Amino acid sequence: MSEGKENAVSWFHGFPRKMQKVKSSYFKERVQQRQHLNEEITRLNKLSQENVIDEDMHRRLRKLLNIAYQKKRQETRLKYGFQ
Repeated sequence: MSEGKENAVSWFHGFPRKMQKVKSSYFKERVQQRQHLNEEITRLNKLSQENVIDEDMHRRLRKLLNIAYQKKRQETRLKYGFQ
């Protein structure tokens, strides 16, 4: 095998592993984000059940949480190079 092909092969073998690490880090971060969202929604539900906040406030806060989650999700996609 010529030297050029050997370099191409060694570069190619390193690429999938690097991409695998990026994907793994991305998914770990996304799982943490989703867990955080679920915890916040649980807190909102508890406040609503205890009549600390009314249904209208619950709806508005939940909508804000979802908007923030969507924004954070998009930022994470860009951070890891997924468009």
